[in-house]
Formats: sequence, structure tokens, C-alpha cells
Amino acid sequence: MKRTLYELPTKALFEKIGAGNHKPGSGSAAALKGILSCKLILTVIQLTLEPKRKAKYDHTYSKCKDIQFQITGRIEPELEKLFQEDSEQFDRAIKKRKERDNAQIQSEKNRLDRESLKELRVSTELPIEIANLSLELAKFALYLIDNCFKSARGDSSVAFSSALASISGCISIINLNLQSFPKNNWTQKIKKRRKKLKEEFIRLTEENNQRIDSLEEEADRKNELNAEVLQLKKRHYGQDNISDSELEKLARDVQLLLWNYKDIVWRGNPPSNIIGLIKPKKVIRLLKYAYKEVDTLGVTEFNEEIGGLINNYREEIIISKMYTPEERSFTSAHELGHAFLHDKIELHRDKPLNNHGSKQRRKKTEIEADKFAAFFLMPEKQVKQIFFQLFGLNKFIINEQTVFALTNSNIRNFRNEVKTKRDLSRKIAKSNFFNFKPFMPLNKIFNVSIEAMAIRLEELNIVEWRTADNM
Repeated sequence: MKRTLYELPTKALFEKIGAGNHKPGSGSAAALKGILSCKLILTVIQLTLEPKRKAKYDHTYSKCKDIQFQITGRIEPELEKLFQEDSEQFDRAIKKRKERDNAQIQSEKNRLDRESLKELRVSTELPIEIANLSLELAKFALYLIDNCFKSARGDSSVAFSSALASISGCISIINLNLQSFPKNNWTQKIKKRRKKLKEEFIRLTEENNQRIDSLEEEADRKNELNAEVLQLKKRHYGQDNISDSELEKLARDVQLLLWNYKDIVWRGNPPSNIIGLIKPKKVIRLLKYAYKEVDTLGVTEFNEEIGGLINNYREEIIISKMYTPEERSFTSAHELGHAFLHDKIELHRDKPLNNHGSKQRRKKTEIEADKFAAFFLMPEKQVKQIFFQLFGLNKFIINEQTVFALTNSNIRNFRNEVKTKRDLSRKIAKSNFFNFKPFMPLNKIFNVSIEAMAIRLEELNIVEWRTADNM
């Protein structure tokens, strides 16, 4: 049984197309580009709908399924049919032309010319069918580029370009074939259909150019982002005696990096303020470290649950889920500090990090990582701004008004309950109202433990332990 063109092995098909014959010709090649577009679109849809991407691309599910149904149930089978049919139909038109050219009698030539034009009419209508199907595919591919699996945009773009190339080729075929006909009702109808195809082709080409420019800009910005990450990594890596000001400057520059490249880092709708952008695991991944959260990392020699682990050899950071989200956030930032600063750490397990600031019996590297975490998660400017927004104060000083606004009580009762400066700092860090105004507590806003927030308030001199009368 003779194979159809579509059933031929790829090499055999391409050799047939390039053999210098009219069969298969440009119409079949245009249909083949449409089929290629179909296959690439189906691949992108399959990648987009994989279970591991459900949360991110669930909003595309219905549209993707509809596109998949349209292609497999109608467009691809039709293009396969047209791929073969165009080859056979154009062959009939060419054979009639050859008969006409070989005829000796003019009347016979004229009859065969009319017959060849009939065949050519069909050969002109087939590319219009191919182009219309490819037009649908181009629109599908454009949706994929904008909405589906971002890492497969190369496939989506080639699908789009293949569909456009099919349309462009078909328009050229139509123009060439029309030259053989006199002006009549049929040619006028074909020209209207050609005009519509051309308008859509021009519009889609402009959209394609916009996507190319956008992707080019994204590539350039990613190059710059990666270069800046490397520079930040090199700044203090392996350096001894890093000052607090240098650590704070590094933390600020990492925050600025997240802000300047938020559209790249978040790939969607990024947070609108710097606090929302401060996510340690985002930076960990920018450093090309793997980030994982596991049920447990085991315990220390003092039977304390291990909070986090950094493995510089394997370039991974692992955080225990045994702790609160706020504690895990600080531990992640602490491990990030190690990744930026300490070249001699290969495999290191940190005990639970509920706070920072304790310098007793702790290595210098641990203190530096703690400080980096505090500077990174609780930047001075933002802490002071938000403190003022919530409390209406630049500094909390104990007096009748502030105590009543904080606890709805008096100083005497307050002193019985709050016995140290740390007690006061903790109370402010976790407070969810002041002067009868409710709000989210500071430690929740900055996603740190109450203890870490309390220590930071003290470091920034926002909390005063003495009463106003004693100042």
C-alpha cells in the first residue's frame, strides 16, 4: 500500500520536498508548518497542565483544554488531509498545463487551458483553508506565550512563527495563482478572503514583534540580575572581620536588588512594597542554591531540634518545618547570610533560631549571619516608618498616655506585668492594637519571631524602658 506524504519518515519527506519537483509543493509545505505548530502547542499545553504546575497555571486549564480539543479533534486532522490533498491537486493542475503546452491545435490548447484553470482554482482555495487553520493556531500560540508555562515560551514562539510562516506562504501562493485568472466574481471573492488574511497576518506580525522585544528586554534584565547577584556574592565572601555597617549595606543592596528586579524575580504580580519583597528563599534561589523545607533535620547534641542546614558543597539550604513560619523565615535569612559570607562552611547545622543578638558562646560566623538576617528582614527605615504608622510615635516612652493606649491600664499595673525592657519590647512587638486601633502585629508584618522583633526594636532605640518622669 502506497504511503501518504504524512506517513513518510522525516528524511524521506524532506528529500521529496527538495527533489526539484512540483509535488509536494509550497502549499503542502505551508500545511506542514501548520502541523508543526499544532505539535508544539500541544507540547506546551501538556507541560503547563502537569500536576506540579497546577497552582501557578490553574487559571489556564479550561482554555488549554479547549485549545487541545480544537487541535486534536479538528485542526490537525484537517491539516494532515490538506497536506496530502494540496500535493495531489497541484499535480493535477500541472499535468493539465503540460497537456495544454503539448497540444498542437489551438482549440485543444484553449480547452485544456480552461481545464487547467479549473484545477488551479481548487489549488488556490486549498491554501486559503490552510491559512485559516494556521490563523487559529497563531492565536492559540499567542495565548500560550502570554499565559502558559514560561520556560516553554521558546516552543510557543516557534509554534507562533510556524503558523505565521504558513499564513505568509499561503498568501504568496494565492497571489501567484491569481495571476492566471481574469477578473471575475470568483477572483473578487478570493481577493476579499486574501485581504482578510493579510490584515490578520500584519496584526499578528506586529504582536509577534512586541513579544520578541519584550523577551529580549527580559533576557537583558536577567543577564544584569545574574551579574549583580554574583557581585553581591563576591563582596564579602570569605572576608574576616566584617563590620555591622558592611553587613547592613549588603542587606540593603540585596533588598534593592529584589526591588529593582521584582518583575523578573516574581514573574507575575510582585508585591507593591519592600516588606512584601523581602523573601529569603527568593534570594537563595537567585544564588543558585536549592531551597527545601523538611519535616525534621534531627536534633543537636543538646537534644534541640535543628532549625536549618547549609551545605555549600551541594549548594543547598534546608529548613526544618518543626518551627513557626516566623522562625523559619529568620532561619532562612540566617542561612542566606552564611551563603553570602562564609566560604569555609561546607556542611553546617544551626540550632533553632528564635531570635538574634545573643553573643554568648557563639562563633563569629553565627553572629554575622544573625546580624545579616536582622538587617535583611527588619530594615531600619521600614521598621521606623511602620512603627510610626501603627503607634503614632517615633519612640515608645512609658507614661500614663502610652501605657493606657497600649494596655488600657495604668503605669502601676503595667510595671507589675512588664518588669524588664525586653518584656516591654516583646509586648510592643506582638501588640495588635494601640489607642483602640487594631492592626497586624509588628512581628507578623516583618515575618519574624516576637523575640527577634523585640531585639530589633531595642537595637533601633525605638523602645525606652525608663518612664518619662525619670528621663
